Amino acid sequence: MDVFVGRQPIFDRYHRTVAYELLFRSGMENRYSAIDGTGATTAVITNAFLNIGCKRVLGTKRGFINFTRPLLVDPEAWILPKERVVIEILEDVEPDAEIVAACRRLQEAGYSIALDDITAANASSPLLPFAEFAKLDWLVLDAEDRRRLSARFRRMGLRLLAEKVETKSDFDAALEHGCELFQGFYFARPEIIAATQVPTAKMACLRLLREIQQPELSYERLETLVRPDVGLAQKLLLFVNAAAFTHQSDIQTLRQAFFYLGENKIRKWVTLAALPNVATGKPAELVTASLIRARFCELAAENSRLSGRASSCFLVGLLSLLDAMVGRPLEELLEEMGLEANVADAILGRSKEDDGLRAVLNMAVAFERADFDAAAALAASVGLAAATAADLHIDAMAWADSLPR
Repeated sequence: MDVFVGRQPIFDRYHRTVAYELLFRSGMENRYSAIDGTGATTAVITNAFLNIGCKRVLGTKRGFINFTRPLLVDPEAWILPKERVVIEILEDVEPDAEIVAACRRLQEAGYSIALDDITAANASSPLLPFAEFAKLDWLVLDAEDRRRLSARFRRMGLRLLAEKVETKSDFDAALEHGCELFQGFYFARPEIIAATQVPTAKMACLRLLREIQQPELSYERLETLVRPDVGLAQKLLLFVNAAAFTHQSDIQTLRQAFFYLGENKIRKWVTLAALPNVATGKPAELVTASLIRARFCELAAENSRLSGRASSCFLVGLLSLLDAMVGRPLEELLEEMGLEANVADAILGRSKEDDGLRAVLNMAVAFERADFDAAAALAASVGLAAATAADLHIDAMAWADSLPR
């Protein structure tokens, strides 16, 4: 299934892109088509950070994301890395005591807040003390309101963002009034980023949802639940590799990825990653093939000189067909997931000839092609008997076939 995110660039005075506003899109038609605002924002978050990946959608920039009232008051929705997003509060959110308290908590947690479509009517919003950005609708405001509101908000220390800037004269006027940031058709229309979502198994999602109800999470159990599901593994690695979870590109195992997140963010990640997929159908044949590869690589490692790297070998096999599943270059996909160089090189075939991680993957491919001479030679290179390797491949196929879908 294809997933989509719209994004419109936000520029500085020198026409340099400094951020994007992320927009809900249900297809390649470049217009908003959702009825439920909360559902639309949840889809934007899920697609941008779990299905497509923060690096591809935002690069090194920040993303402005519309938050509805339910998302503002629910701390479970605050899963996004605060260094990568600006929470944009729409003009139709009633700024009552509950919303004021939510904005105070968001500010204290380190999130940046933008108030959208500020006009003369809402220029005294009680949310202004918590905002970093004030977005001025340049099409709606007349010349006097532009002058008065710009001057007032600049005195308050807010950064001004002029939106719906349609012409050069609009840009010049906004610049003259002290706006720092600009958005609108004069600069660029929204573009759509699409990706193919790797299918996830319904039972794996249900079990994950049940697991996070435990008072204390077990990283070992979580890894066991995610291991047989390529889609969930990709979602986990893409999310962990968002820039806020600062680390080098050194993820070697799924358990390591869970350690990076920590319990609080794991619970939120599972809600986003698993809940929307409980009604999905059976995985594609490519997914099954990748599971066979993953389990075989792990078993081969456990029975050879690579026993200390069995979990990394599993990951090598699991992600080796990801490009065929989503229709994008494998190198790009692996870079977005922040894998350790040795793991990524093994998947991409850039390893040295004596690298065991690549050898077990090549062995799995050799068995798929019934090239038993090649499989035997590769088995010998890692200290594994050819007959044992053949038995392990049969075991891997049986394991993949036994997994609940």
